[in-house]
Amino acid sequence: MLRKVLLAVALAARDWRFERSLTLCAILALASMLTPLLVLQGLKNGVIEGMRERLLKDPTVLVITPKSDGGRFSAADVAALGQLPGAAFAIGRTRETATDITLAAGADGTGKSASISLEPCAPGEPVLAHYGITAPSDGAEPGLVLSAPAARALGVAPGAALLARLGRRTPAGRLESARLVFRVDAVLPEAAADRRMAFAPLATLQDLEDYRDYLEVPARGFSGAPRQGEREYASFRLYARDLDAVEVLAQALAARHIETSTRSREIAAIRMLESAINQVILIISLAVGAGFAAFTVSSAQGAVERKRRMLGMLRLLGFPHAALMCYPMTQSLLTSLCGFGLSLLLSLAVSLGIARAFAEQGGIACRLSLTDAGLACAAVAALSLLSTARAARAAAAVEPSIVIREV
Repeated sequence: MLRKVLLAVALAARDWRFERSLTLCAILALASMLTPLLVLQGLKNGVIEGMRERLLKDPTVLVITPKSDGGRFSAADVAALGQLPGAAFAIGRTRETATDITLAAGADGTGKSASISLEPCAPGEPVLAHYGITAPSDGAEPGLVLSAPAARALGVAPGAALLARLGRRTPAGRLESARLVFRVDAVLPEAAADRRMAFAPLATLQDLEDYRDYLEVPARGFSGAPRQGEREYASFRLYARDLDAVEVLAQALAARHIETSTRSREIAAIRMLESAINQVILIISLAVGAGFAAFTVSSAQGAVERKRRMLGMLRLLGFPHAALMCYPMTQSLLTSLCGFGLSLLLSLAVSLGIARAFAEQGGIACRLSLTDAGLACAAVAALSLLSTARAARAAAAVEPSIVIREV
């Protein structure tokens, strides 16, 4: 039986090739239906991925921080936040009043001066890693990574020295001052930050906070009262692994009663656009699928009616019902796969045309992934076989008596 089925499949393929004009018309008709849908899916992928890529060029879009810096987070709390699902990096932050300092160019502070906001960092800091910059280290002269606006305001480049003059009031009301020299390890690209800021080692910022709180820092010669209890951070900076994880982490922090600040509006705009395009594609896909099914049903049924005498002859030669069912299904499947293949080539040509047409405006990519193409091909093949089921049953029902009566 299997041999007869395979022979019927081979005969169907030869017959399909023999009817070149009808076959070509069917292939072109299917390609005309499928090509716009593939182009639309490719445009959706290109637009959404392009928007995501533009957002991810700014790694701060993945940052999550508390709205207030009046929290009390231990080192263990911050470490636990870094272990949340979707988290990539977490670091504690000192009070903002302890991070805003005035720096002056030169070890003696005789150069340009500017007020700079310091952000804590540590090895693995995503913003620095994004630009291939090593996190600065602590020491007698702590390192800094300046933003471009800060470097311009100070008139310095990597390797320069900066002087910070620190001041505080003791519990007795006496004013004290201290000096701390920093070195510029690197300068961030212009796109990294649009304000005067610098990344500094977390340990350095802790020392600055302790100095202003009149706590002793023996390593730097800062006198004061000894620390009592565990250090607590006023805030933290948490990085998500990707755009989708930002909302997940924000919800996890909200469950811990921590109000956060994120770039969720920009991310939500992309999601809303993606959802809207997906709905449009779904509606068009249903319309195209209905037209494809109707076309396949009518074509297969018409082919069976035209070839009833030939199918009866095959039954007279001993071909089983299964072999006759495979006959129209084979031809329908070949037509559908060729139509899909042609639509892929046409969509590729359209994609190249779109890329060239919008090249001067920044480019609009039309990207159809292998997964999308594979799923579309499987859907086309499945719908083709389902649409041919009625015609296949009609072919199997052909009786050999038809041929005998006509002889």
